[in-house]
Amino acid sequence: MRSLALLLICSSLSAAPEWSHWRGPQGDGHYDHETTWSHDWPASGPKQLWRAAVHLGYSGIAVSEKRAYTVGNSEGEDLIQALDTTTGTPIWTKRYPQDLVPKYNPGGPNAPPAIEGEWLYILSKQGLVSCLNKATGEPRWRTDLATVAEAPMPTWGFSSSPIILGDRLFLNANQSGLALDKKTGELLWNSPSESCGYAAPVPFTCRNQPALAIFGMKAMHVVAQNNGKLLWKVDWPTKMGENSADPLIIGGKLLLSSWWKMGAALFDPNKDSTTALWTNKQFQNHISAPVLHNGLLYGFDGSVHRKTDKGALRCVKASTGETLWSKDGLKGSLIISGNKLLILSNNGTLLVVKTSPTGYQELARHEGLGKRTWPPPVLHQGLLYVRDADGWATCLDLR
Repeated sequence: MRSLALLLICSSLSAAPEWSHWRGPQGDGHYDHETTWSHDWPASGPKQLWRAAVHLGYSGIAVSEKRAYTVGNSEGEDLIQALDTTTGTPIWTKRYPQDLVPKYNPGGPNAPPAIEGEWLYILSKQGLVSCLNKATGEPRWRTDLATVAEAPMPTWGFSSSPIILGDRLFLNANQSGLALDKKTGELLWNSPSESCGYAAPVPFTCRNQPALAIFGMKAMHVVAQNNGKLLWKVDWPTKMGENSADPLIIGGKLLLSSWWKMGAALFDPNKDSTTALWTNKQFQNHISAPVLHNGLLYGFDGSVHRKTDKGALRCVKASTGETLWSKDGLKGSLIISGNKLLILSNNGTLLVVKTSPTGYQELARHEGLGKRTWPPPVLHQGLLYVRDADGWATCLDLR
């Protein structure tokens, strides 16, 4: 997931290509620094630069210094690959034993890689955290969460993208997260042993201090970054513990959304109250978090994988939760660049849609990018990277 697929993907600033971050430079799905791409492609679709085998899994793609990184599983091993962004040719491959762990899906790693400086950070489905030199793939350290933190693997495996802030690496593991020393892998703080949720930790300021929103299996926890102390909590018991879509910060407030008829709700964690400011039961973001643009939320309602659930793209007013319009029969993941949504449907269709409060306005589409394309696409210097669960990565030239 991105949770199952979560999980997932990363991009980097054109001005600072040495690092890559889950859901774009600000962690909110915005790629507004990307100005060299266009949706004006021919009927045959945008130019495909390359297509590469990356093995089974839902791990997203991270891009840095002309390399694209992703993780897959083959014959009982996870394979971390660094691909040349021009050709898709492997620059290096590192492997280590990890089970495929199929469950209602083919299995494989979920969590997208993260990059900071010269280091690449990986979380496996079974909880092995690795820090590798991004140029060579040589490991700096490895930490097993089951051993070090007594963290049980959740139903569909660990899916949280590593989030690096200062000298710490934060993960959604155990009841309300944990922190490792990014240089050594040493455990700095922990939370009670419990199966976790599938969303990435989201940093923000709460109660006048640096905090993290940790979407657990049963509740949303807001904790202090320095020691993991609980600052605020609201129960959010989703069936199967499928709390997968990243929480979204809206002016210091916290948007939660899940499938299984949970819908969405906006809370203010700076207050002791856990009463929602608004709710919308028809805004069930299953895996992909929504994006916020000009006071409007764009996101999906419905299960990403159930064929009987046709899904819908919805535009929701962030201040009230009112649904302004819907486009039925559409589900997947999305990012935003400028005033355009780049949508990757769950069945491999790329759509460019104009942001608007008045209705769905499709500008371009291209089909055939794979099966179970659950991680959101990555836009980096005019190139779009797409990953599917069957083990294929594709790079499209949108320049």
